[in-house]
Amino acid sequence: MCLPRWNCTFPCKAAAGIDMSPMHATMDDIARECGLSKKTVSRVFADSSSVKKSTRDKVLETAKRLRYEVNFLARNFSSNRSGFIGIAAPLDAMIGGNYFAQVMKGFRCAIPDDLGYVFALFDTNSDSFSDGEKLARLYRQRRVDGLLAVAMHTADRFVDSLEQIGVPIVVVGEKSANGNICTTYCNDAHGIELLCSHLYSCGHRRIAFIDGPPEYASSSVRKQAFMKFARKHGLETPPQYAQGAYTVHSGRLAATILLQSDPRPTAIITANDMLAFGVIEGVRALNLRIPEDVSVAGFDDEPMAGECSPTLTTVHQPVFEIAELSARKLVQALRKGSLPSGNEIINPHLVIRESTGKPPSAK
Repeated sequence: MCLPRWNCTFPCKAAAGIDMSPMHATMDDIARECGLSKKTVSRVFADSSSVKKSTRDKVLETAKRLRYEVNFLARNFSSNRSGFIGIAAPLDAMIGGNYFAQVMKGFRCAIPDDLGYVFALFDTNSDSFSDGEKLARLYRQRRVDGLLAVAMHTADRFVDSLEQIGVPIVVVGEKSANGNICTTYCNDAHGIELLCSHLYSCGHRRIAFIDGPPEYASSSVRKQAFMKFARKHGLETPPQYAQGAYTVHSGRLAATILLQSDPRPTAIITANDMLAFGVIEGVRALNLRIPEDVSVAGFDDEPMAGECSPTLTTVHQPVFEIAELSARKLVQALRKGSLPSGNEIINPHLVIRESTGKPPSAK
């Protein structure tokens, strides 16, 4: 028996190439699903601080499940926001480095895509950041909602200009000389004290310190903390070798000079890990051993610190945590329509590895 053939007057939608996927959810759908008012749901997507965290999480989870797409452009237009958060940094020195990579991870963790913000990079070495009028014009043209300033130099004056314009700003990783600016940074002095105490407990009394670039506030703080410890404990400190850069080359050159002095230091602390890597090269070039002849310690805890030979004793700088906290403070201020304020100091911790031990006289 032949089955009847059904003639289809209208072509099948799927065959015609028409999208059969569900329609995108609306704000009404989310409100109905959550048992909330549309006004409450709207406040969540507007990043209002008046909504409880449990309610916010429920709305965002439902929005994700229903594939709701926030119209960030319309939201920003209605709230007079640009949706951009600027990241100001000396790009030629920062891009590609581990420090900047950790900073960006922290920023993204605090400001995920679903908050509706986009990052915009600004080069602080550009002419726009050296002139107050140009900077004000740049701010008006780009219309960033706020700014995260990374790796500021002590000579940078753009922060003062931005404060006068009224730009919400947080300085990341360096203490700003402007007390009105919100800052989040590492307790560098505490980190150096940890290093010095470790070497002192090992028996070292002739400890040298290789300085970093003076244009960074953190470099000056680390040097001052070392000198304070040395004076307090009556340490013999060989003549310091001033550095012009946080580089391997500078560390190697400094080590060559320090280790040919008489008496030579039994331990060398450097203002960052890159200098320490150079010191290791300089020690080897003089046919000395680490830590049998001289101990070496750095600061930052770069990834290579745990992979070089010998592995490097150093201070772990909580870069990710500093960046995450900075970004959260900025977003919180933007939600409240205020300027970020206050200083946040995060303590580092000591990482003891193979490059430090007892001095030769104690063995």
